[in-house]
Amino acid sequence: METLTNNLRDKNKQYWFVIGSRNHMKELQIRDEARNKGLEAFVPVIYAYKVIRGQKQRKLIPAINGFVFVKATTTEMEELILKSKFTIYPKKSSFSGREEFLTIANRDMENFIAVIEKSQENITYFKPDEIPLNPGDRIRIQGGLYDGREGIIMRIKSKRNKHLVVQIPGLLVAAVELKPELVTINDNGKMTNDKRGKREDIRERPSKDLDKDRKMVFDIAHRLLFEFPDKYKNEEEYYLLINQLQRGLARIQTFKGYVPSTEAELALAIFLAQKALGEDTTLTQKRLDKAISRLKNTSKLKSQALEIMIKI
Repeated sequence: METLTNNLRDKNKQYWFVIGSRNHMKELQIRDEARNKGLEAFVPVIYAYKVIRGQKQRKLIPAINGFVFVKATTTEMEELILKSKFTIYPKKSSFSGREEFLTIANRDMENFIAVIEKSQENITYFKPDEIPLNPGDRIRIQGGLYDGREGIIMRIKSKRNKHLVVQIPGLLVAAVELKPELVTINDNGKMTNDKRGKREDIRERPSKDLDKDRKMVFDIAHRLLFEFPDKYKNEEEYYLLINQLQRGLARIQTFKGYVPSTEAELALAIFLAQKALGEDTTLTQKRLDKAISRLKNTSKLKSQALEIMIKI
């Protein structure tokens, strides 16, 4: 790997790097990995809606594939790249004749993140050439939900309400819909419609694709338990994962495996899901112990299960 200090001389300064990945749709996991190493990391996300067994469900997915923004020193970034379980690399700038690594100014990146994180809904992302923005257009907002943030208030074609437009220069433009009452100055600037803490009643039919659902439950539970940093567990993404996990668990928890390996995989997924959801695991623990005892000592599944149980 080319040394980052060849282009960025100040080793002690933190830069917002633009990180690419060859791992398809793993941007959120890469972000979590960076956060778990104590670094600031960000991925713009959008809602995706899916109809599963007649029920409309939603989840957050990366707004653009292959991009993760990480704030780090050159040394921290080189260590992250070398030790990551994913294949990641710093993207290079296309704006200069020299092949410099692409970094984003703190002011631009932090302003963009602050606006996007205030509003998970009603965000539209554009390429820079899709909305013409001039350097002199930037204004500072006073009062309300976006107090102190910089952007452009403008009306976008085919959109009903005005939007607050912010950008990562040269890479991404985000337009956040402004409800009429949010355009005016507000006394307290607080958002009162937060519904994240509410849980829906989970009603699911038994799985029609047990292996797929079991793997999904295992992956989400493992991510919540070992990869999702605690300080980010008040974000909308966390609650959506919890809801998805509850639904998946409801679809698989009535099944049992008649082959030792199948039973062990199923018991492990259910055990992890219950742990992630804070449920009582007494019976599942006994079931998992029994399933593991039936596996051969040379089994990779047995080693994996024992390793995970030690971590918990």
